[in-house]
Amino acid sequence: MKRMMSVVLSIVCLLAITGFVGRSDKADVPLRQETMAGKVLRVGAAFDAPPFAYYQKASDTHIGFDVELMQGLGREMGYDKVEFVHTDYNDLLPSLQEGKVDAVISSRTVTDEQRKAADFTEPYLEGVKTVVLAPSGTESRSADVMRDKRIAVQAGSIHVNQAKQYSEAVIECGSAEEAVKLVLDKKADFAVMDNYTARFYMTNFYNDKLTVLADLPGDTENNIGISVAKGNKEMLDKLNAALQNYCDTAAYYQIKRSYFGRLEV
Repeated sequence: MKRMMSVVLSIVCLLAITGFVGRSDKADVPLRQETMAGKVLRVGAAFDAPPFAYYQKASDTHIGFDVELMQGLGREMGYDKVEFVHTDYNDLLPSLQEGKVDAVISSRTVTDEQRKAADFTEPYLEGVKTVVLAPSGTESRSADVMRDKRIAVQAGSIHVNQAKQYSEAVIECGSAEEAVKLVLDKKADFAVMDNYTARFYMTNFYNDKLTVLADLPGDTENNIGISVAKGNKEMLDKLNAALQNYCDTAAYYQIKRSYFGRLEV
């Protein structure tokens, strides 16, 4: 009898312990996973295009206007974290279709050709145009002054062909910043780039050393938007709603001014 009671008590204890552990697993684990993971917005970006997205060696971080904008939009959309996926520029749009990222931000001009590969939000920067950058004190206000002069441009950009319409002495550089430095070092007479990039270098580094000489004649103003996979209306609507709200905030204007200054060029 004692032996039987001992067996019964052992089984009851075992069942009680098993039941407790089972309840703990079901109640705690999903809650802990949800807290740890949170809501993450995955964003593809190419971190080689200052001032939009680039690596800052001094702080060992990736920064830029696009980076700060997406972080603000992520908060507006209710995400706990914005995770940037460093991707080569030519692989950004394919990464959307492959589901590797939820959105792409890459200072990408919205054109009919681009819309064939992805859907785009409303513009987050408008009036993007090509300008001629020159040393301070340059008197002429016409792009014609570049005729047969040394013109520095970023290699692979649309500005290469634009510059070649004015001179055969086009210097192709690894970055827009390199083009700026060539002008300052008098190794080039002018630099050609988009107005936002020009304003970034003038506002943050070379304010009294450079001037925007002129807009490039015949160049049309463009807009820049965020891209999502074709047909992803849910993400597109969320981003557009966040843009509408966030771009009216003081935080957005502060970011814009810190990168591009108070004046648009």
